[in-house]
Amino acid sequence: MQQLIAQVAGKDIDVLVHGETGTGKELVARAIHEQSGRRAGPFIPVDCGAIPDNLLESEFYGYERGAFTGAERQKTGLMEAADRGTFFLDEIGELPLLLQAKLLRTLQERRLRRVGGRDEIEVDIRVVAATARDLQAMAADNSFRDDLFYRINVVGIELPPLRDRGDDLGLLAEYFAEHYSRELGMPAVIGIAAETYEAMKRYHWPGNVRELQNVIRRGIVLTQSSMIQVEDLPESVLSSNPSENEADGFFEARSRHVLQFERDYLTKLLQAHDGNVKSAAEEAKLPRGTLYRLMKNHSLDSTDFRD
Repeated sequence: MQQLIAQVAGKDIDVLVHGETGTGKELVARAIHEQSGRRAGPFIPVDCGAIPDNLLESEFYGYERGAFTGAERQKTGLMEAADRGTFFLDEIGELPLLLQAKLLRTLQERRLRRVGGRDEIEVDIRVVAATARDLQAMAADNSFRDDLFYRINVVGIELPPLRDRGDDLGLLAEYFAEHYSRELGMPAVIGIAAETYEAMKRYHWPGNVRELQNVIRRGIVLTQSSMIQVEDLPESVLSSNPSENEADGFFEARSRHVLQFERDYLTKLLQAHDGNVKSAAEEAKLPRGTLYRLMKNHSLDSTDFRD
């Protein structure tokens, strides 16, 4: 992942990051910005799902004085504020269709007009977008513009859940330990004890990177030493850890059972839908891309389930 981010950061192109909620999509966007030629410029993040639809346009584009009732002064929009930097659109799949059309034009021309304004303003921005939704499937059912999808998806980065990211756990934990040690004003960087790290590796991390951040921050506050100890971990993490003697056998057996259950479920699902991945994904409430990835993991081909 680090190598991919470094390769993408060096090219001034738009990027789409896809992954489950909490997998650290904004961290990836910030890493791309900080390793790019735009690092001296602003990084402007916006959560597209957190702003009411009737305010999105004025937030994105700003407005001129008198543009509408209550517009008593000129306001610079978020896109204009991101000039010479990176504009991070989190949960871009939540944007209404009308604003998608206007955003597409802005990205193509790199010009915008404030609400109520007449003059076009040039903007030099790089867009990094992120979503937990399957935008390609949304484009197929006309709930997301396909031309906007292809415009922002110059390079796509698939961000797996933390439980599937192997050594990333250690790298992220160390990064957060250093970051929060400084943020919380610790006299020295708090480290992570080896047995603590082993306990963390055995946890499933349903809250992904966001949960890891909170666990590390909590450990730094509670630890009585220069290292986060096992007892500094929350009960939710510890309760998932068997005793040291049982650990290897337990997790090996658990992994086999989970994988077999997953394969059996996918097989029955595809059989029920005659190999139609789109309808199978809808029943399972999974993004189509996720279902394809699971099928690939289990060497399942949709054509094998068609009449």
